[in-house]
Amino acid sequence: MQYDLIVVGAGPGGLTAARTAAENGLKVALVERKDHPAHIRRACTMMLLVIHDYIYGERIGFNQRGNRIYFPINGFSIPYNGPHKNLYAWHFFAPDGESFVQFGDYDEASSKGDEGRVSIVFDKATLLESLLEGAQKNHIDFFPGINVIDVRKGKGDVKVIGSNGKIFKGTFVIAADGCNSVVAKKLGFNDERFFYCTLIGFGYEVEGAEPEYPLTLKTLMDPEYPDVFHFMTPRAASDNFVVFSGGFDPRKNYDSIVNRLLSTGRYASWFRKARKVETVCFAENVYTPIAKPYRDNCLLVGDAAWCQEIEITGAILSGFRAANAVTVALADGKINREGVEGYLQWWKKSVYGLYDHRDYLRPFTMPLMMTKEEISYLFSLFPVLPSTLHAYKAVELLGAGIQSIIPRIAQERPELLGKIQKFATTPLEYSFVNFAKNCFPNR
Repeated sequence: MQYDLIVVGAGPGGLTAARTAAENGLKVALVERKDHPAHIRRACTMMLLVIHDYIYGERIGFNQRGNRIYFPINGFSIPYNGPHKNLYAWHFFAPDGESFVQFGDYDEASSKGDEGRVSIVFDKATLLESLLEGAQKNHIDFFPGINVIDVRKGKGDVKVIGSNGKIFKGTFVIAADGCNSVVAKKLGFNDERFFYCTLIGFGYEVEGAEPEYPLTLKTLMDPEYPDVFHFMTPRAASDNFVVFSGGFDPRKNYDSIVNRLLSTGRYASWFRKARKVETVCFAENVYTPIAKPYRDNCLLVGDAAWCQEIEITGAILSGFRAANAVTVALADGKINREGVEGYLQWWKKSVYGLYDHRDYLRPFTMPLMMTKEEISYLFSLFPVLPSTLHAYKAVELLGAGIQSIIPRIAQERPELLGKIQKFATTPLEYSFVNFAKNCFPNR
């Protein structure tokens, strides 16, 4: 059967693309490796980024009365009728566990309720189920449980080949298969990208945890391993929390590291009554992003084209924009790059050309430039910064915060100034070189 569009991957980006294209009247096949896309085992903080701020050229909001997540600049919304919780701040803890950078005053923000929130956590399974239901109502053909192993351009079509031998033929393909994209690899995109490392992680969903400042995103620098970071957020559907550890060295035992965090040291009291209810993990290839995510009638969306963690928000936006670009191309009879130029221009303006992926990765190199004690000292000097969960804005705020405390550092710890400069200016290719030696692309 010939399709107008084949979508590979049924995450937020792929489901949005399939739903949008089907609503536009296209004949769509959606191919997904899992038996059901809403069965989530990957570690995920499940946040909507960001509310009350701009990201990817959009001003996202949540209408809880109407159960919609809306994207007013791009002119669409998606249904969400599941649970949610407000997040009021982001706390970034130094290795000593006592000093932390505060993006937002938690007490002040939480006292304002919805007006003080910087984001919400939601139930990703509910969101994916809703998107899939909307796509199926518009008569997509859904093929779960199929691993895509190859993509080939033919005469007048593109062939997507599944692990079961099934071949799908389409005029266009949208690849939404994530950081470890098979489509990007098979089409040769990765040959032109710099490979930084493979990010590995392991953790748990736990019940009965009692953390300080519960309605926050927490980033915890490990006191023992300088290249390991821990993350923690509340779950929307229960009183549970997810906590996981991640790093760039696949030789480390992240299971052991996260269990040590839960049972000993500074944070153990948070988990004294906690019980593990679910295991989560991840393995992500970290490449430089793709400037022009189109080749051979295939468009890449979300993390398939980005560096690492374009977030659910970026996936949804790129899926929507790519599906509409394919619709226009088919209507105009331009079955080529020119036909989908609208998507490529949006990607250049609102993603690739707007944000520097190195800003997202640079904070992970701080422990490579400074000792644990120096980082803890530095964090202890920061004032409360403006509230944000926007990773790229946070880097700007950190830079401004460092500038404000430079006079004190120069007086108290002048030897630290050179390390701060090195942290800010060292090319990431050099910073990550040892990580890359120990890693390999996992797809």
